[in-house]
Amino acid sequence: MSHQSLANLLNDLSRKRQALITEGNGTLIVSDLPADAARSIAQAASAAAWSITMYDSAGGEAEVEEGDEAFGPFRAELVKPFPVEHDQTAVLYVATEAGFKAFLDNGHSASRWHILGLQKPFNTRARAYSDWGLDEPYVESQATKSPRLLVKESADVRTVPEDVRHWLLADGHELDEADPLHIVWATKAFDALSRCFANEIDATGSKLSFKGPPKLNLTLSEAVNGAAQITLNDFKVVQDAAVWVFDNAREAEVKHILLSAEIARSGRADGEALQYFRDNLSAALDCGKIAYQMAVSEITKDTLKSLGDLRKAVTEETSKATDATRQAIAAISTALTVGLGLIAARLTLQINPYLISLVMAVAFGYTTLNVMSGRKFINIQRQLRQDWQSKLYRFLSESEYKKMVGDPIEQAESFFFRISYQGLTMLGAAAMGIAVFAFLYATPPLASPVATLGPPISAPVTANPPPTISEPISQPKLMPEHSAPTNPAEK
Repeated sequence: MSHQSLANLLNDLSRKRQALITEGNGTLIVSDLPADAARSIAQAASAAAWSITMYDSAGGEAEVEEGDEAFGPFRAELVKPFPVEHDQTAVLYVATEAGFKAFLDNGHSASRWHILGLQKPFNTRARAYSDWGLDEPYVESQATKSPRLLVKESADVRTVPEDVRHWLLADGHELDEADPLHIVWATKAFDALSRCFANEIDATGSKLSFKGPPKLNLTLSEAVNGAAQITLNDFKVVQDAAVWVFDNAREAEVKHILLSAEIARSGRADGEALQYFRDNLSAALDCGKIAYQMAVSEITKDTLKSLGDLRKAVTEETSKATDATRQAIAAISTALTVGLGLIAARLTLQINPYLISLVMAVAFGYTTLNVMSGRKFINIQRQLRQDWQSKLYRFLSESEYKKMVGDPIEQAESFFFRISYQGLTMLGAAAMGIAVFAFLYATPPLASPVATLGPPISAPVTANPPPTISEPISQPKLMPEHSAPTNPAEK
């Protein structure tokens, strides 16, 4: 008899309610056993090479034989035969259907679950399920947003799954309706995923509330846990909706809001979750997708507008940095030109060297203040970009933002810093040199003209001198003296 025969016996007793099974990582406890069931389990465990210890109702070890019914009910403790080098934290071995249900309810950290009797292995996005002795290839998918961040619960014990990937089938994996263990998993997944769609869950953990409008309340009854009521079609609708909502962590919150609102609008009255989802979830999912596409279109328009504004801002900041560079170059060039003019003036005129030094100091100070104002402006703009990036341009990744904004502006800013540093260094050296030159240079004295001595140069004598014409020399005319008029009284 194999391990499977023992598992079939235990599952059959559990379904008939003739045994209470509690399964742990390494042990299996079967209690409330009648004598005949205890003997059957002991024989099956012995044939499968399982270690078993039987206890009677008094708690003592017992060998169940014919006629021992009075010592019942019995309790059997079995030890799972693990392979060599078994790691209980990474691999979980499950022997019974009841244990499988319990582990699904309580959860387990192992990423590989070996279920005894599983006919067809399958993988979820965070876990692999296979039969004992089989190792299926498994790749864990990227983490998504936790449903607990989207659903408000009033109960102390949270029933919304922390990681929805445990209940989402991996790509290319399907369930088989002929495998009862697949149906068990689908039932648990239906219950877990249904809770992920709600906006609120009450303190009992069984009423799902959808805000709407209109507000909707759905009940997760105990009947949902019965495997007979869940079909793979019911599970597939819930699975498709959950995949759409939680496939992308960044979009999960928006999609959850849209889908929960569409679920509330799809039906007309409160009811039971299984029947309501069976009738309305598919249509609600289609409406949610349409609403999301419309929202994406609006977001795309806003994004394009933001990108256009960002492009203008980058162009403006680049042009401002370029203008600051031009102003720095102009100030440095002007100061150097003034220095050259002072040198030329010192060479030709007697100028006070202290005046030359003062002029160069003023020119250097003006240029330094010009450069410092440009640097201050650039630093302020840089800090503003860092502060507003997370508020206005969160839709851009760090690499995209650096490529579109950081690199172009940094090129203009680095050119300004390089020009200002080199220009101020050159201007400072020139100012020092001009000041030293003004004090050390001495203007040479002006040279006096030298008189040349030599014989007087006689005028050349012509061969035929022109005849001299004698003209009478005019004599000055003597003016007659006028006597003063006599006074008639003197006569």
